[in-house]
Amino acid sequence: MDNFHLMISLLVAGFLLLGIGFTFREKEWGVWMTGAGGLSMLAPIALGIYIGLN
Repeated sequence: MDNFHLMISLLVAGFLLLGIGFTFREKEWGVWMTGAGGLSMLAPIALGIYIGLN
């Protein structure tokens, strides 16, 4: 899998985690899923910086 597909899959996973976590925001695991989705949305930025530096 090339870098473009990896970044797109991280973004899609982040959107799914954010959506599911926001739906269940009154439960503790929903809040954790929202946080994981937010971190997953930032992962392509870190991956792009890592690829740019190598």
